[in-house]
Amino acid sequence: MRGQPGKIKLRDGETMLIMAKDGAIIHFTPDMSWPHSGFVKRTTGQLPPGAWVGTVSKLDGQVAAISSKHFFGYQLPGPEWVQAAVKKVFA
Repeated sequence: MRGQPGKIKLRDGETMLIMAKDGAIIHFTPDMSWPHSGFVKRTTGQLPPGAWVGTVSKLDGQVAAISSKHFFGYQLPGPEWVQAAVKKVFA
């Protein structure tokens, strides 16, 4: 992880479930066998107020977060504060 100490390095095409709140990633798992609802249930019981849940992926060298259709009704790039939190943790 040269040049990015402490970051979790994703391989191109790798995906993880994530939960973010208050500008930080608060939970994540590489276990993609869980639906977003199962991930939330196992980590916090229910989605905390103000939290965001979705998927982080690395494609063509770019790390980005996509919202959970189950929780938000659509799959689009996460808001800027989530993208910023993702880039602090994942490379």
